[in-house]
Amino acid sequence: MRGAAAWIAAARPVTTEDRAFQLLGLTWTAEKPGQKTQSMLAAGAALIALQGSDGGWAQLPTLASDAYATGQVLMALKTAGILSSNQAVYQRGVQFLLRTQSTNGAWYVRSRAIPLQPYFDSGFPYGPDQFISAAATNWAVMALTN
Repeated sequence: MRGAAAWIAAARPVTTEDRAFQLLGLTWTAEKPGQKTQSMLAAGAALIALQGSDGGWAQLPTLASDAYATGQVLMALKTAGILSSNQAVYQRGVQFLLRTQSTNGAWYVRSRAIPLQPYFDSGFPYGPDQFISAAATNWAVMALTN
């Protein structure tokens, strides 16, 4: 596990998702449950620093905050033990999620994917944006219920 943890710690994340999964990977490879290494603390601090003024996180620095990135970051920070759900940073993220939830209970996130595959309707709202919106809804619900 040390080799994996060292490799993950040395990685240079580009996107918010890269950073969230780097923190999760460091958490999963910790030698002891609940252990917080310097690499984990640094990765957590880097994620916290990306929080927008609206309380959410964006997938890329050039994009607006959305439920996908916000839910994912909150779950990574909570899973790693960097934040608890009652801390101000977490609560600002929760407020962002609650403000952006649609009346149908889901969260809408516009897809950035190039449409290579034929569209398949799964029944989730938002038409061609339903795949990322379903994933965003999953991350948001996990962040709100933990």
